[in-house]
Amino acid sequence: MKKLSEILDRTRPVGEIISDLEQKSTKPFSWKKFRLAYYAENHRIAGDEWGKIDHIHEDGTIDFAARLPLPIEQLLINHLNDFMHANPVKREYYGVDGNETRQQIVTAIERIYEGADIDIVNMERGLAYFASGEVLTIWYAVKKENDDYGFHSQYKLKCKVYSPMEDDCELYPLMDENGDLIALSFKYKKRVKDADVYYFECYTADKHYKWHQGDVSQWTDDIFYTDGEGNTTYGDDIILGKIPGIYAYKKDPSVAYGTSELRNDIEYKTAGEADTVAYNFAPILEVKGGIKGDEKKGETRRVMKVSENGGINYVSWNGSTDAVKNHYSITKELIFMINQMPDISFDNMKSLGNIGYDARVMMFTDTILRVKRESKPLLQAYRREGNVIKAFLKLMNVDWASEIDKIWIKHSIDIYIPKDESAEIDKRMKANGGKPIESQLESIQRYGRSKDPQATLDAIRKEQEDSLGNTINSLLSKSQEKE
Repeated sequence: MKKLSEILDRTRPVGEIISDLEQKSTKPFSWKKFRLAYYAENHRIAGDEWGKIDHIHEDGTIDFAARLPLPIEQLLINHLNDFMHANPVKREYYGVDGNETRQQIVTAIERIYEGADIDIVNMERGLAYFASGEVLTIWYAVKKENDDYGFHSQYKLKCKVYSPMEDDCELYPLMDENGDLIALSFKYKKRVKDADVYYFECYTADKHYKWHQGDVSQWTDDIFYTDGEGNTTYGDDIILGKIPGIYAYKKDPSVAYGTSELRNDIEYKTAGEADTVAYNFAPILEVKGGIKGDEKKGETRRVMKVSENGGINYVSWNGSTDAVKNHYSITKELIFMINQMPDISFDNMKSLGNIGYDARVMMFTDTILRVKRESKPLLQAYRREGNVIKAFLKLMNVDWASEIDKIWIKHSIDIYIPKDESAEIDKRMKANGGKPIESQLESIQRYGRSKDPQATLDAIRKEQEDSLGNTINSLLSKSQEKE
C-alpha cells in the first residue's frame, strides 16, 4: 500500500491521485444492487411483460394486466430508522463536576448541535445508513460573527451529509494497515451553468483537496489556495488536527435477503387476484329461452318478457379469496418476523386496546434487540462526531482549550415505544416516595402552550395570593361581625 504522502504527491497526474484514493478500505453492501429492491418502481413485476400479459382486443382497446409493486423494503427501513431516531439521540456529559467553565462548554456543545438541527440530521443519515450501506457527515466552519454558543465567535459550525442515495455520490474511506482512517474522499455531481460537473474532495488530518472534472477524461484542480503571500499552495490547510468527517458503513443490507422473494410472491399473488377481480367484475346475464319484444323501463324496475319456460338470471362470481388472504397474511408475517419488525399498521394497533407500557415493551422485545445491535456503529460515529465538535470548539474559544478534553460525551439511543405518561409519572413518584418529580415551572414548560413559562408561573402565584388574601379578609370580616 502506498503512503498517503506518495498518493497526494502534486507532481503526479490528478487522475492517478484520484484513482489511488478511490481504493476504499471498507466493503459496504452494494447500494446499486439493493436500490432495485428499495424503490418499488424497479421491482420485477413493474416491468414484467412475460408473466403479466396485457390483453389487446380486436378493436384496439387494451386490458392492462395488474402490476402492483409494493415498497415493503422501503417501509421496513423507514420503520427501523424511526424506531431508532424518532426519539432524539441522548447525550450525557461526564467530567463536568460542577465546574462553571465546563458547564459553559456543555451549553456551547448543545447549542452547536441544536444550530445544526442534529435531530433532523440524524434522521437523514440514519435512513441513508440503513438504505445505502454507508454515510458521511462533513463538519465545517462558516465565517459569521455570532453569540449563539454563549461567547462571541467569528464562526458558526454546520454539517452536510453525503451518501450513495444521492445520484452519482460515492464515498472512499482510506485506512492504514492498523485500521485507522487517514483519508476521507467523496465524489459527487453538481449542476454548474446548465452542465453536470463532477467534483472529488479529499480530507486528511491536515489538508483538504478538491478537484473537478473538466471533461469525462480529465480531472483538474478546482481551487488553488493562496498562502497569504500571493503564492498558490496545494490543498487547503486544516488546523483542526483531525479529519472533520464522520463515516459509518454496513456490510449487510438492513433488510434480510429473503425479504425480496417473499415480497415478490405477495406482489404477484396480489396482482393475480386483481386481474381475476377485474375480469369478473362486470356481471354476466344468463338468459334461458327467447326474449320477447323490447325491454320496458319503469321508474323503479326493468321488465323483460321471455318465452315459455325461459328465465333471466345474473351469474354471480363466488371468488375463493380465503386461501389468497391466508397466504398473504402468512407471507406478510414472515417478512416482519425475519426483519424483527412489528407490523404497526393502523388495523393492527387499534386491535391492541389500552394495554400498559410494560406489555408494549414485551411486544417490542424483538425490535429492541435489533435496534441495540444495529445502533452500535452509529453510536461509535456519534462519539467521533462529539470529538470533532470539541476540536472545533477549542479553536473557536481558546480560553476553553485546556478544559474541553476533560469532558466526555456519552451518546445513547432511546428506542421509540408509545408511552403512557400518567403511568410513567406514577411509577417515578412511587420510586420517589410519593413526592413530586418536577417543579411547577417545569410542568408549565413541558405543557408547551405558554410563550413565557416564568411569566405564567408568576401570574398563577399572584392569583393564588389574591385568592388567599380574599379568603383571609372574608374570615376576618365574619369574625368582626360576630364580635
